[in-house]
This record gives sequence, structure tokens and C-alpha cells, in this order.
Amino acid sequence: MEYEIDNLKNVWNGNYWSITARVLKKSDVLPFKHGNGKYFTTILIDKTTEIRATAFGNDVDRLFSQLQENNVYNIKNGEIKEADKAYNKSKNDYEIIFNGLTVIERSGVTDIPSHPQLKTIEKVFSMDKNTLIDTIGVIIKIEQSKKIKKINSNDTLILRNIILADKSGVRVTVTLWDTEATNFNANEGDTMSIIGGKIIDYKNVKKISVTGSSKIEINPNWNETLHLQNWYKEFEKKKLLNLSQVCIGSQELDMFEISQINSNTTISERILQQNKIDYNLISKRLLELNDEENKIKMERTELNFKKQRLLIERESVKSHLEN
Repeated sequence: MEYEIDNLKNVWNGNYWSITARVLKKSDVLPFKHGNGKYFTTILIDKTTEIRATAFGNDVDRLFSQLQENNVYNIKNGEIKEADKAYNKSKNDYEIIFNGLTVIERSGVTDIPSHPQLKTIEKVFSMDKNTLIDTIGVIIKIEQSKKIKKINSNDTLILRNIILADKSGVRVTVTLWDTEATNFNANEGDTMSIIGGKIIDYKNVKKISVTGSSKIEINPNWNETLHLQNWYKEFEKKKLLNLSQVCIGSQELDMFEISQINSNTTISERILQQNKIDYNLISKRLLELNDEENKIKMERTELNFKKQRLLIERESVKSHLEN
């Protein structure tokens, strides 16, 4: 019997069912951390939701090459069980275990979505720590990779921060780790999608961490990519709220913090807020320049007076010597 993924929990005989789904992500073949054995995982998606499926042992050899990311398959049979959240961080409360009954065939169905429902970046700041997010944004800044030490360990990690923004007018920091950080290959202005990013809280600021179960893609072939690229060209970097940090005297104003305070306003309101902030900063700097100009003018007057006095003194001395 054909089911939608969201209804697999209602399968009365957990080993006999059928779904048509797209492979959103497939892991490499991985060894067990303890003991002998191997496994791989996939994230499957249809119109209703997504679910994780895992194969072990001999089923790895049989099924791994049959599944390719982004392709759509008709998948039959396997164990349906409640997800073990200690190991399965996907959004579904159930999971599939492929077994000897599992049959996989390529499907010609074309209306299976290419990605889950995406959240705007501003939603990050209202989400709980350790929850997962699917989102897409324009790359505003790519920082250099750097090494950090693990807490209570001499081991090191490599991280790289990427700054994303979208049409909500908000930016967020996305942290890549180790291989992802080292091999990251994209440019500012590219779009970047994140499926299954983990919400973290660093110094009371929400960020997205790309974990081993996350999937990132540069300029995916989605409608959202084209919309974001057109938007980015229209507004340009300097018109993005939270794009950079602005200094007021010796005090630094972090635009990222403003975005969290005003996360419920529209993009037009945010641009207006940014306009007012820039206007006030420019006005302040002009006053500073005026003060500097007045000081320069006073100094110039004083120096001219001294110069004139020196000329008079020199002429007086020369006249005295001639006499």
C-alpha cells in the first residue's frame, strides 16, 4: 500500500509499505564507533515531511549504490520504528530501518519537492537552542578559516564563519567545521542553502552550526535562489540591515543586535531604520569635522600671526646690522 511519509506512523504491519520520495541527503558508508559493522543514512522527503532511513551490514552493500541524492525513488518495505533521538536528530518522530525486504526502484514522479519548507533567517532568533533549521540566504561575508582548541582538550578544530542575509533583512552567522570549513568554495553574492542546520547560542547570540548531518549547497537550482539573487542585486550590500558594524566614536554599534530587537518589522521599516542610523552617524561625523576645521582655522590664524611677527623681527634685526 502506498503511503505518504507523514502517515508511515500508522502502518499496522511495519515491514510492508511503499512511499515515493526524494533523497535529500545521503551519508558516506560509516563504521560503528564501537565494534565491527557499518551503516549509512539517508534523509527522504515527500510533499508531507521528511524521514531518516538507515541501512546496516549486508543491506549497506545492497542498497548504497541504488540511492543518489536529489533522485526520486519508489521505496518498499522495511522496519518503521520510533526515532531514537540520541542518534537521530531529524524532525520526524519515526524512522525507517532498511532490511532484507526493502526494494528500491527509480521513479518518474516529478512533483516531489527538492527541499523542505524553508524558514527565513529572522526565524533563527526565535528558535530554541539545538533545534534544526532549513534556510537559504545570500553570502555577505566569508571569513578566513581558523583553528581553535577543544574545551578541556589539546585537540584542535578548524572553523570558518559565513555571514548570510535574506529578504527578511536580517543576517546570521553560519559556522562550518573541519573539512567543510577547509574545503568551502563559494563567493560573496552566491546563495547558500542549509538543510538541518543546528541552532546554537554563543555569547547570547543565536547562530547556525553545520553538523555532520547537515547539508549545504551553493546556488541550488531552486526558485528561491533566483529570487534571492535578484533581491541582492537590487538592494546591494550597504542596504542590508545588520551587514556590518558601525563605530560611533569609540563605541561599536552592532547592527546584528538591532536585528533581534526589531525582528518583527518589515524590510522597508528596517531600511528606514538603517537610513536613520546612517544619517545620525554622518551628522555626528560632520560635527566632529566642523570642530576639527574650527581648530585648524584657529591654529592657522595663530601660525600666520607668528609668521608675520618673525618677519618683522627679522627685518628689524637686518636693519640694525646695516646701521
